[in-house]
Amino acid sequence: MLSSAVGLCIFEFRRAISAYLLIFIFKMCWYLLLILGIWTFVSFFTYRYLSQKKSLFLKEVFFKKLSNVLFVIAHPDDECMFFGPAITALVQPSLSDSSSRKKKAKDIYILCLSDGNADGLGKTRREELKKSCKILGLADSNIIIHSGPPFFEDDPHSLWDFKSVADTLNIYIEKLKIDSLITFDENGISGHLNHKSIYQGVLQLKKESKKRVTVRVFILETVSLFRKYLGFIDSILIKPSALICTADWVNRMNIQRAMAAHASQYVWFRRLYIIFSRYLFFNTFIPLEIY
Repeated sequence: MLSSAVGLCIFEFRRAISAYLLIFIFKMCWYLLLILGIWTFVSFFTYRYLSQKKSLFLKEVFFKKLSNVLFVIAHPDDECMFFGPAITALVQPSLSDSSSRKKKAKDIYILCLSDGNADGLGKTRREELKKSCKILGLADSNIIIHSGPPFFEDDPHSLWDFKSVADTLNIYIEKLKIDSLITFDENGISGHLNHKSIYQGVLQLKKESKKRVTVRVFILETVSLFRKYLGFIDSILIKPSALICTADWVNRMNIQRAMAAHASQYVWFRRLYIIFSRYLFFNTFIPLEIY
């Protein structure tokens, strides 16, 4: 009798604990969903608000005058994976509004320091870059794929020579009469060593430059891996002082089409990237003077 009563008590206790845990888990899930819903709601309207601040970025880039702008990237596909919102904002402010489609700069150039030949696909990736840039609104004549010397190898485990990068940038800055240069920051967005090398080359250019040429430099801000894949939800975490450039819905679809033009690189994880990455929704930049 006693053992069965004890057994019954233990059973009832376990059942009560299980019921309590289920209620607790249900409440926690509800609270988490509520918080996520509020965050998403606020982020959406924050993103919409930031879309109106794009003109501040354009004003900084052009500095009260029409400018020649140079985007410096390491590999074909960097232009749409990371810089799409800025490129479309400068080249085609709003494809959804034909009345506002006007050129915002003298010329906008893409300088790609390697042809992405890591897997022997250099020729293919060159053509893909041209197709991508055409979708983004850039003329073929404004797409420059550096073929050396010096030569820069596509290798995620290799730093390029900083001085060689600096010398190469200086050549194109002078040749194209560049007023504003846009590239990666010290962390290279994805941590790729080739991306980091460009930033270090910019610093080297600052250190060794003897000519006082005014070039405004804007470096693309790297964020944590968590924030990187929050999409537009990350907009609520942007610093108020940041230079922000957003892509409207039409331009965002355009950037996705540009990424799809890189057929040799359009694998499953890049398909997920273009859905969730904040770099498809907006860019945040930090001004950096190199001269």
